Order: sequence, then C-alpha cells, then structure tokens
Amino acid sequence: MKSGVDDNGAAARALSEIAAADGELQDAFDRVLEAAEQLMDTGESAGGAVGDAIAAATGSIFEASAMRDILGQRLSAIREAVTLLDTSTASALETKRDKAREIEEKREDGSASESGLLNGPQLPGAATSQAEVDALFDNLD
Repeated sequence: MKSGVDDNGAAARALSEIAAADGELQDAFDRVLEAAEQLMDTGESAGGAVGDAIAAATGSIFEASAMRDILGQRLSAIREAVTLLDTSTASALETKRDKAREIEEKREDGSASESGLLNGPQLPGAATSQAEVDALFDNLD
C-alpha cells in the first residue's frame, strides 16, 4: 500500500544543495580574503595615508569574514533539521504502512473483529429498526 507521499529524495536533494551552497560560500570567502591580503600588501608598500586607508579597509574585510563561521553554524543547524525531519517522516510513514498492511491482512483473512471496523451501514436485518428505536424513546416517559 502506498502512502501517497513521495518525496523523491527531497531531503537528500536539500542536503546536497546545502553542501553545494556551503562549498560555494567557502570558495567565495577564500577569494575575498586572498584579495584583501593582496590589498594589505599593497597598502604596506604604499605607506602613508593611502597605506593607512587600505589597512583600515582590509581590516574591516577581515572582521566581516567572521560571518563565514556564523553561516557555517547556521547551515549545520539546517542540515541537522533536514536530517531529523527526514528520519522522523520516514519512521512515521513506515509505522502507517505497517498499520495499513496489518488492517489489509485482517480484511483478507477475515479476522477483523467488529470492534475494529469503522462505523458504516448495517447489513440488512442486523440493524435495530427505526420502529424499535422509537419504541425505546416512547417508553422513557
């Protein structure tokens, strides 16, 4: 019995996308830091007011690069959440599938008890007639 939910590996795809984004961010940060180091070297060579201005600007770049660590932590938290959701969903779906198989097996072999059946129409002659129900209410007075 199919659950009706087909994620087609959505969690795995999401984790792959997160890993790709993380890698691309790391590459971009590496290039920015390399360029900042080159600027810092140029500033030291230039000296004076220009060198000081370049040193201040590259210092700001290096301080801002701490954002990479924060992004990495957030991406790790997202990875963990996706993995947990995937595991929880898979477990819940498996439980539902097991229950559905159990019900289907009971129906097939005829072992489903009346207490396990859903309310539904009674078989002809097995139900209490409307006249019998009315008589019960008439006797309450």
